[in-house]
Amino acid sequence: MEKGITRRDILKLSGMTLGGMAIGVATGTAVTASASDCTQQSLDPMTNNDYIERLPTYCPGTETLADNEIRISFLGTSFLPRLAQECNSVFIEVGGGKNGEALDQFIFDCGSGVVAKYNAMGIPMRKMDKIFLTHLHGDHMSDLTHIYLFGPAQDRKTPLYVWGQSPSYLTDPTDTSYTYDNDGVKVFCQKFRDMLRWHTESFSFLPTSYKNWTPPTQTDWGLPAPPMPIVPTIGPPDPTNTDGYGVGGYSLVPIELDWTKKGDQTDDNVAYNNPTTGVKITHFPMIHARKGSIGYKLEWKGMSVIFTGDTRPSYELIKQASGVTVLIHEMVVPPEVWAAKNMGYRTPAEAYADSGFQQALTVAKAVQTSSHTPQGALGYMLSQIQPAPRLAVATHFQATDDTIKSAFKSIRNHYPQGDVVIAGDLMVLNVTPTSITKRKAVVNNYAWYPVAELSSALAAPKYQDGQGNMAPTAQIDTTDVIPSGADTYDDSGY
Repeated sequence: MEKGITRRDILKLSGMTLGGMAIGVATGTAVTASASDCTQQSLDPMTNNDYIERLPTYCPGTETLADNEIRISFLGTSFLPRLAQECNSVFIEVGGGKNGEALDQFIFDCGSGVVAKYNAMGIPMRKMDKIFLTHLHGDHMSDLTHIYLFGPAQDRKTPLYVWGQSPSYLTDPTDTSYTYDNDGVKVFCQKFRDMLRWHTESFSFLPTSYKNWTPPTQTDWGLPAPPMPIVPTIGPPDPTNTDGYGVGGYSLVPIELDWTKKGDQTDDNVAYNNPTTGVKITHFPMIHARKGSIGYKLEWKGMSVIFTGDTRPSYELIKQASGVTVLIHEMVVPPEVWAAKNMGYRTPAEAYADSGFQQALTVAKAVQTSSHTPQGALGYMLSQIQPAPRLAVATHFQATDDTIKSAFKSIRNHYPQGDVVIAGDLMVLNVTPTSITKRKAVVNNYAWYPVAELSSALAAPKYQDGQGNMAPTAQIDTTDVIPSGADTYDDSGY
């Protein structure tokens, strides 16, 4: 395949136009793509992912989970938001519920854009109430905003529980050589709640809670400590707090985890341990950008899944992953590729001719040094884990045919055997004690919200008419509203 026009070629050509204007603009004509151009692009290994597309298909909502089965759905697999890959999120379900439904389910990270994938997969808001954050970078928590704000308008009328890191200053709050921030998940949730009050109030003419719902206790979920303070549904500055603490859809329950704990002492790193469902989730420190990042390990019925979030290569991960069933670990392209593509080049070879490439490369290397795991390093770590994972999944990776080929070569230099896959959005794994099935979900790009499961036992909304009925105009001035009716407009066109 021909290399095609490069960014440098464009710069050269644009310099020939009047005043260095962009191609086509100087002559007053527009540059358009032909159908053949689009066909050529669809075959480009740098814009396509045959690796994921060739997986067998999975049709969401058409199968049940066995009592000994875990389903892992990848709803975001990149740090770079793009249509094929949104930012990071993994949804894990365990079987054993009624009628083949999940008995328990969890979200691990929820970066920008992933709610559209959850909707397309038919995952309702009521199943998106337990969110485990590895760290507070935007590509791992941005869609928490949508999940929190629109859950109560759908069928999550209960609190949103958010697990995450304790403050970065935890190791030495008396250290005066560095200014630490109170940057843990508890303060994050408090500020987050305050920031979003206009939305939550405006939606509170709708029922957002149940009449008689009992929140789970610390013992029910095996929480590391009482999850206080609960950020209330209404709460300060409104002292009436008519929804109560911890019982409404706009309640946030931050569960802060001591990021230094590794499980060296019995149960000192437990985040969740539910005796009813049998799911246990522990946490351990990761090395990413700033003190505080954590990874998680879910254990259930003799199977286990690790999700690292973002991290540099880590001896702690090698220890934690011994004998794990599925290891989901971040991986990044080489810094030369990262810098070249950020500058608009197809390959590093093209970019080296640009005088600005060295600066971009320096930045890419600094980011990797601060935060991430190179391809070869992932292969090396896999070679050191004993027993090896049954399946290793690389994520947080811009997966196209060219980058996938390079990544596998680097991984196999160190880890020639062993099952490895590179994640893409909508990849689904079904895990049992004897098998792991890899598929890609086929979804509707125009899906609405999944069908809500509502109860008649809803509490009266905050804004009501005094008889418990919704008062949708209680917060607006209706004097300037154009009324519906024959004299104004007819809305019966469907």
